[in-house]
Amino acid sequence: MSLFFGGDKSEIVIFSPLDGRLLYKGEPVSNADIKLWIKWKDTKGESFHYKTDEKGYFSIPKKTDLYKDSPLAQLVITQEITVEYKGESHLIWTLSKTDGRLNVEFGGEPKNLICELAEDLNTIRTDEVLMGTRCNWEI
Repeated sequence: MSLFFGGDKSEIVIFSPLDGRLLYKGEPVSNADIKLWIKWKDTKGESFHYKTDEKGYFSIPKKTDLYKDSPLAQLVITQEITVEYKGESHLIWTLSKTDGRLNVEFGGEPKNLICELAEDLNTIRTDEVLMGTRCNWEI
């Protein structure tokens, strides 16, 4: 029994920090409501709320939790970010990842992250991530 259920919990990153700018047709989206939803250990998940500043900049901090690896279960972390702007809800980030390392969502530390509400969701697929996003960044 201890072969499957022993071991220590380790800290994993359930959401890597996201600092960027929110635009609509190239113009800053000021004072927009941003909602981050993360689900990984239950069906309900957790929600966190943020706002853009007057120039459209936002910052969402890193979220961590403890996890014990198990041969009987696969780690799957789901993230969604929606923005409320002019009475409409815009999905700008939808992601599933199977790796709890920092910045695995981006393929490295992101720079110059910009999310454009007027763009369609772009699909990004790696071994660790399946993502739809309206954000672009440099590594």
